[in-house]
Amino acid sequence: MNNKKSSLPPATAYHRWPVRVLNVVLRALNSVGLARVNFNQTDLIEKARKQSGLEDFGDESFRGQLGELLHCLNEQAELNPVGKLLTRMSLVRILRHRLMVQDLLQKHPEILERTLAPPVVVVGLGRSGTTRLHRLLASDERFLHLKSWETVNPVPYPESYGAVEDPRKIEIEKALKAVMYLGPQIAAVHPLGADEVEEEVGLLQHGFSSQLFELLTKVPGFAEYLEKHDQIAAYEYMLVLLKIISWFRDDPQDKPWVLKTPQHMQDLDCLIRVFPDAKIIFTHRDPVKVVGSCASMAWNALVRDTDSLDPFWVGQDWSDKTERMLHKTQRVREEMIPAENQYDLLYADISSDWKTAMIGVYQFLDLPPTEQAMTAMESWLAVNAQHKHGAHKYDLADFGLDAQEQEQRFAFYRERYAIPYEVKRPT
Repeated sequence: MNNKKSSLPPATAYHRWPVRVLNVVLRALNSVGLARVNFNQTDLIEKARKQSGLEDFGDESFRGQLGELLHCLNEQAELNPVGKLLTRMSLVRILRHRLMVQDLLQKHPEILERTLAPPVVVVGLGRSGTTRLHRLLASDERFLHLKSWETVNPVPYPESYGAVEDPRKIEIEKALKAVMYLGPQIAAVHPLGADEVEEEVGLLQHGFSSQLFELLTKVPGFAEYLEKHDQIAAYEYMLVLLKIISWFRDDPQDKPWVLKTPQHMQDLDCLIRVFPDAKIIFTHRDPVKVVGSCASMAWNALVRDTDSLDPFWVGQDWSDKTERMLHKTQRVREEMIPAENQYDLLYADISSDWKTAMIGVYQFLDLPPTEQAMTAMESWLAVNAQHKHGAHKYDLADFGLDAQEQEQRFAFYRERYAIPYEVKRPT
């Protein structure tokens, strides 16, 4: 560990002045017993039922995992009053959607009978080029992909049917403006937009199994719980949500999805059990660069809703988590995935010569790289230049991490995939 003091400002330095004022007001109200937010499962479920006008969740096995999350939110998260309100709103939204899913499936049981073609799945550590590769592939009209608004609000509203513009999308456009106001630094880490191609981690969140929870709130106990318990139920629920989205859009059932989320590094066994014939593209990037970038990403997300956060804890947490994910992924690759369904791609290659890299991907998929696909990819790259929203800058030392120690820790991974150095090689 690095013994130097972090140069990062305290979490409160990232808060907009209206948020600071609102936190002061809410704390004053809390002190006299008003406007308090406790994460109580019964209260949250009653709120979701009231908002939706629905009662039936169907299978309620999700309650156990939700209970673990709520316990950690109450005991570990150290959320400020605004953070508590935002987190509560998110949890009620998810519960409301689960009620809506059950209602929809009762009305349209044929949704569950839909078949999905074996998907193409991009799997890699966060910050390893997964978003770029995912969005390049999504440019190909032969693949289905998710939009950001669909991952947050996957279940159609009654007003969605026949609407010129789905009210769910309008709702998310407004919400994203608020997100960008509250945390403008996030745009440099991950591009946001209601119509952006997006990963399915938001769908997994509906199973109360998502790294989003630990990116937005400090819940190490819940993160550990997810890693130690089989998350197949969340992946099966993700499949149901994909079927709902595809049914509402009237997608061709033989058209494959292109999916991605770093979450799959943690739960690759569940992904394979749900999609046994998936074609998986594994991305690889300098692990020292990845760990620092992931720590910075987590820091920039976490500071929004708390007044106190230790950057050294964030750095160690993501270094530890990265190592565990790498070992698990390799084990699952060797034990569960046929060699012909795996392909490895270096971040360096897709950054230096994306066309050659994509031709290799298409050869693996046994698909011709059509003119439409390559032209659309080129257009996407022209509009979405790297660092469009500002460069993502960080220093390993700010997270208590030493480059040489991290290099030694992840040497097994670099050597296995011949990953080139992006940072100065430690001596």
